[in-house]
Amino acid sequence: MSDDKFSQNLLDLLEDSKSYDTQVLDNPSPKLTEDFIPLDAVQREVKVLLNKLTLKNFDSISSQIIDYANKSKDERDGRMLREVTRLIFESSFDDTRFCAIYAQLCRTVMERVDPEIIDENVKNTEGKCVQGATLFRKYLLNRCQENFQKDWKVNIPFPSNDKGEFDLYYAAAKAKRQRLSLVIFLCELFKLNMLTERIIHEIIKKLLIFQGSPDEEEMERLCKLMEIAGKQLDHVELNPHEQMKLIQLDHAKAKKYMESYFDRMEEISKLPNLSNRIKFMIM
Repeated sequence: MSDDKFSQNLLDLLEDSKSYDTQVLDNPSPKLTEDFIPLDAVQREVKVLLNKLTLKNFDSISSQIIDYANKSKDERDGRMLREVTRLIFESSFDDTRFCAIYAQLCRTVMERVDPEIIDENVKNTEGKCVQGATLFRKYLLNRCQENFQKDWKVNIPFPSNDKGEFDLYYAAAKAKRQRLSLVIFLCELFKLNMLTERIIHEIIKKLLIFQGSPDEEEMERLCKLMEIAGKQLDHVELNPHEQMKLIQLDHAKAKKYMESYFDRMEEISKLPNLSNRIKFMIM
């Protein structure tokens, strides 16, 4: 499967059985009111809150972040909610250890966002404005799709001096961390019923399909995905609070997919050029 075809498939899946008008202005004009807050002020305050977020202070910090998001109730373009969504999404890449808590924050925002918030630029098939939790989820999934499609494949100029080589090393390390973080973040969203099962299956297929030798970074991402989401993908018995509420594949089809994935991973583990580290991860 080509990257372009996969990206289109992922975009289709993100619509999650609903088709929305995805025309969202890059810089829509905010509705000026007495309570208007400049975006740079929101960015500073929300970034500070996100950096403070821990399990111990989750309720307090998440409430403050949601307060900022809910200021979009006085807007017609979802400006504040969209900005808060962007900041949460970008924060999830700082450290793979925090992907789960940022995914939980997304779930909390979706549950508590003001249902009256609308974006006149995002409409459903009936021509009505998407609102509240559905709008937040739409913003979030658009971010996921855009970044997975982009995949941080940037052209870094060849360094002309020692300092350039140093910068190149850290730029590459940062990009690798972000790519891994995105997969982990998507898996955590899936566990919280914010992504459909089909999306995760499409990601697995992308990571398993390659020509020649496998990319070891992608194999690492694949192993991490299976570690985090494999239990739910395999439809093993879950606790009631873990049960999926989104559309699932039937058990037989899910089992067939998982068996084919593990067969493919076993084949990959036997490739002669694969490092022992990746072989150990797959096994």
